[in-house]
Amino acid sequence: MSAELPAAATPEWATTSGDIWARRWRDTDAALDALSPHLLSAVADCAPSGPFEAFEVGCGPGTTTIAMADRWPDATIAACDISPALASIAEHRTADRPNVRVLAGDAEAIAAAEGPFDLIYSRHGVMFFPDPVRAFRTLRLASNPGASMIFSCFQRWELNPWASKVADAAAGRVLPSPGREPSGFAFADPSHVLEIFGASGWAEAEAAPVSFRYVAGAGKHAVDDALSFLADLGPASRVLQSLPEQERAAALERMRHVIEQHFESAAVVFPAAAWIWRAKAPQK
Repeated sequence: MSAELPAAATPEWATTSGDIWARRWRDTDAALDALSPHLLSAVADCAPSGPFEAFEVGCGPGTTTIAMADRWPDATIAACDISPALASIAEHRTADRPNVRVLAGDAEAIAAAEGPFDLIYSRHGVMFFPDPVRAFRTLRLASNPGASMIFSCFQRWELNPWASKVADAAAGRVLPSPGREPSGFAFADPSHVLEIFGASGWAEAEAAPVSFRYVAGAGKHAVDDALSFLADLGPASRVLQSLPEQERAAALERMRHVIEQHFESAAVVFPAAAWIWRAKAPQK
């Protein structure tokens, strides 16, 4: 099933970027693997007892929904991603879990059509809405009274050197922190997220900080794999794309130098920092 956007409104995440993430989904899963238990623990704190209806925003390859479905087999889960390529992977990976439906399309449109839900969750999938207040309001309206929303997002740019230091290296200079435009760091400032929750009608919003190991590459070719991964996805990849062709080889060498500094034993590991947010839909 899909919920289509008008062609003029189709974001890059539904096309080029989504296709790259679909190709590298195992790498992104490995990078965020140490964060996932913290997110699932927060979900467990908020999950209703007995059967419930859940919705994942930005399910990617379906990894979090697989963990959800296995832990709560009585839950009915709708998982969506705006990237048809990622949704296809998630659909294939969850085919043996009858309590999961994977839907390709815009999360706002799908939530409005498929709700109401008792639980909404996301692993790093809610920072890309062009109008986050409208999106969070739509999600609230698609929730039952007292429903919980739980998601993870990155903390400050400076606390995530896999992004900041590697992008600086690609550029050959210190870059400014990203702003509040849709991106992986759009929700880095907790005061901004609180404003979004408040303006969209959610209550009891709170965030818990999480530090974790971001594994960018592992095994015999860890450094090369990490360089390939970070050159394909994330802030450094966008810097590379902006450079003239003749400057990219030097940029990759600068990136490699930073990556080598984070090689330990058989893996490239960066410190990383995220928020785990939770909020409630008000009781009516």
